[in-house]
Amino acid sequence: MASNLILSGGVAHDYRATSPMLRTVLEEVGIQSEICEDFSALESGALQEFDLLTLNCVRWTCDPTPGWREEWHFELSSRARTELLNFFAQGRGLLALHCATICFDDWPEFRRILGAWWDWGHSGHAPVQRHAMHIRSADHPITQGLADFEIEDELYTNPRIFDTVDPLIEATWENQSHPILWLRDYGGARICYNAMGHGVEAFNNPTNRLLLQRAGLWVLGKLGSPASPQ
Repeated sequence: MASNLILSGGVAHDYRATSPMLRTVLEEVGIQSEICEDFSALESGALQEFDLLTLNCVRWTCDPTPGWREEWHFELSSRARTELLNFFAQGRGLLALHCATICFDDWPEFRRILGAWWDWGHSGHAPVQRHAMHIRSADHPITQGLADFEIEDELYTNPRIFDTVDPLIEATWENQSHPILWLRDYGGARICYNAMGHGVEAFNNPTNRLLLQRAGLWVLGKLGSPASPQ
């Protein structure tokens, strides 16, 4: 069974509910997860005990809201950066969800790793409601056999793209297409970003649950013939 560290916690999201849901979803396909709200784990060497890192969190430095800034301000130490780079250099990858584009904003290399970042005043989100997701490529094992679907979620819009991303899934808001799920290689590591996942509704959505399972397996290099969506 593969091991996964879920970094969890932050403002404006019910991570205490969604991270256990995510753990259950991944356990169904043989990925055993540990949930951690203490980000000093990135400095302690503990990361090397895991096969996969998952970000279901929002921790950053340039928070424009004073009350949030005081509680959730986070700077990624040089030791943590080195630990992450070593983790990826060993071919172990990242499953990044929803707010991950906001995270670690004081580390420019994270933009390269993830492929995009949240830019205050440019990036935004549509409200939590039913949004239509369009499968751009049904040939990849993560999306194979899936049709367009709807999900009750917050729709992230206008990320700043580091270079280029070729999304497997996109959504339309205000007559503009926005990338939702994409993949990257970072050296020998596999990276998957899924912009879905604001609240429990998103983690209850059967298609998104299947996407999370397939993405986790893909990052681990364990995705064979995908199962049909339930």
